[in-house]
Amino acid sequence: MRFRVAHQIQGRTRLRCLQRPVDGALLVAFAEALAAQPGIEALDARVATGSLVIEHPGLDAAQLLQRVERAGGEVGVDEPPQPVHDSLAPVRHTTAAMDNMLSQLTAGGLDARSLAFIVFFSLGVTQLLRGQVMMPAFSFLWYAFDLANRRPGTLGMSGTPDEGASGE
Repeated sequence: MRFRVAHQIQGRTRLRCLQRPVDGALLVAFAEALAAQPGIEALDARVATGSLVIEHPGLDAAQLLQRVERAGGEVGVDEPPQPVHDSLAPVRHTTAAMDNMLSQLTAGGLDARSLAFIVFFSLGVTQLLRGQVMMPAFSFLWYAFDLANRRPGTLGMSGTPDEGASGE
């Protein structure tokens, strides 16, 4: 079986199976062979994720790789990550265009952030008046005041960290 190191700290390693779909019986058989190797104190085969969590406090990384090979496995080098397709890019573009149009129509008096604040604040007050204090009112007011603390022109939807978020 071929694996890659998914996570590793001193004495504990998670190996992820590269074959998809994972053959559960083959993974368990390999796990048993690896668990019998000297220096492996505990091994948890997770068939659902196709991974092995190995406790090896007396072995370093190189020694663990030798044990994997002795058990009939192979640990490959991490493959470069594939580029992630941003499926929300059209939504972000449309939202930004609507924000610009709103700002232009109101001569800079209203933008999407301000409009969202007004909507959330109004919904929060409405829920307070209805007696729905804890969840709906609190949530709407939280969102409203979070927006009020943000830098103008940011809604937190750009895909980059929002520099104007509260707490920074």
